[in-house]
Amino acid sequence: MDKNSVISSNYKIYVTGIIGMLGYGIFKRLKEKAEITGVDLWDIDVPGLSYKKISLYDIEEIEKDIAETKPNILIHTAALVNVDECEDNPEDAKKLNTEVTRRLADICNRYEIKMVYVSTDAVFDGNDPKLYTEEDNAVPINVYGLTKLEGETAVLQYPRNLVFRTNIYGINIQEKQSFGEWIYFSLKENKTLNMFTDIDFSPIEVSELAEIIYLACQKDLHGLYHACGTGSITKYEFAIKLKEVFKIESGIIQKTISDNAQLKAKRSKHMGMSNKKLCRDLQIHISTPEESIKRFYLLWREEKDGN
Repeated sequence: MDKNSVISSNYKIYVTGIIGMLGYGIFKRLKEKAEITGVDLWDIDVPGLSYKKISLYDIEEIEKDIAETKPNILIHTAALVNVDECEDNPEDAKKLNTEVTRRLADICNRYEIKMVYVSTDAVFDGNDPKLYTEEDNAVPINVYGLTKLEGETAVLQYPRNLVFRTNIYGINIQEKQSFGEWIYFSLKENKTLNMFTDIDFSPIEVSELAEIIYLACQKDLHGLYHACGTGSITKYEFAIKLKEVFKIESGIIQKTISDNAQLKAKRSKHMGMSNKKLCRDLQIHISTPEESIKRFYLLWREEKDGN
């Protein structure tokens, strides 16, 4: 283990949004390696998980809980992520994605806690056809991307912190569905899906991201990284591959373009990012989108089917 690691045999990880898709993925993947706790507004009984039901807007109670818990690492996964909702309610988006993030960064700095902030590929405008790197200019074209970028700035003002830009999917324990789950259930219900051929992204399954976060904290990485799949794939190609891997015979997947959709907020058409910096610094391989879907299938069978 790296001598500069923030991880020890009895270290604690504090997760905001711990019942969300990534928060739960972190708990499930890392619960044997660390003491996992945190906060969420959802009240769901998860065996082995103890957490507080506190609003992130109640920052005084959050700070009190953090002070009592004394975590080594705080992973901030909670955010207002619905792009159209952010566009309709920019003040709410700024309050949660920017202001709460800034306050958490200040708290972590006071208590000497390493903060890991989960950001997004939506900070890019999509005008450059290459895979975006950490050195490329971030130019958000919607409120969601802007408020998340402002959150990045707040977190990175403290040198020990870590920001991961990503695009996740996986298994939810809440009623809402990830992109992968939505495709699966829609096809199972024999629906016709109109999938974009002109929007590409670099998705990563949440359990793989959880493992990357753990390894990055072991190595005490800091600064900005793209924690995403290797390469990119269109939304249409992703759906076709998922149907193939899951061996789903029902449902139809049709090609369409994003300009045909009535979306309130502007979307970047090219969201593909490069993870070379992260792979180099951690000396790892991150799954391609196709490999990731196969991983998702195995986890799905384990979680949903009991196989």
